[in-house]
Amino acid sequence: MIINFHFKKNTMLYLLSSILMVLALTFSVNAQKEIDPTRQMDPVKSLLAQSNKDGKAAQDEIDIIDDATNVIVQEFRQNYQQLKDLTQYNDQLEILIDRQERKMVRIEKDIASISSLTRSVMPLMFKMIDALDNFVELDVPFLINERRQRVAGLRNLMNNPDASPAEKYRKISEAYEIENEYGRTIEAYTGKVSPDDDRTVNFLRIGRNSYIYQTLDGDEAAVWSRKNNGWKKLGGSYRTPIQMGIRIANEQAAPDLMVVPLEITAE
Repeated sequence: MIINFHFKKNTMLYLLSSILMVLALTFSVNAQKEIDPTRQMDPVKSLLAQSNKDGKAAQDEIDIIDDATNVIVQEFRQNYQQLKDLTQYNDQLEILIDRQERKMVRIEKDIASISSLTRSVMPLMFKMIDALDNFVELDVPFLINERRQRVAGLRNLMNNPDASPAEKYRKISEAYEIENEYGRTIEAYTGKVSPDDDRTVNFLRIGRNSYIYQTLDGDEAAVWSRKNNGWKKLGGSYRTPIQMGIRIANEQAAPDLMVVPLEITAE
């Protein structure tokens, strides 16, 4: 019985030692498995941080691209509007150019017509000047030097290459109008009797009907005679009426009836 107990005691010790060894090994394995969890999480955190960093960088790039895209779109819209404006302007310009070209064609035709008309008008204007010159020389010789100078000025104008045909014709028409106006007005002025008689006298012109002179002292008066182509002396009875006519012509007296000599030429 003592032997069995000893055997059993040894057996129990052996089993206990085995159990302790197993527990020790188990604890060692578990200890190795239960290393600081924070150290096991570091790679995960690092991966997440890198992922966040990469995501932020990608978002920044997206924002930059989006901003650049907005700028490009805005520039495109501006350029497109400018293109529309330029296209509209060019269309309008083409219309204007077309109208100008057609107008130039009409002007060229008008110039050709004017050139033809000028060739026919120039001889007519020379004839008008010649007729005016003859008229002045045959007319009552009032303001004769002034009227002759006007005709000479027209001849010089016709030889001026810088003067247009329109200007030449206008000056000729003005000269005719001036001569025509003489027949409807009265005038008084001072001058020499003639180149051969240098006495200073008062002249009185009543239209073309009567051309009179009176000396400054009033003692002598004469009327121009178309028939005799010279001066015809007047009697003393005309002294006061002539003086009154001179005053009326100079607007020194109110208009009134005037008694003046008239020459009636029989047909």
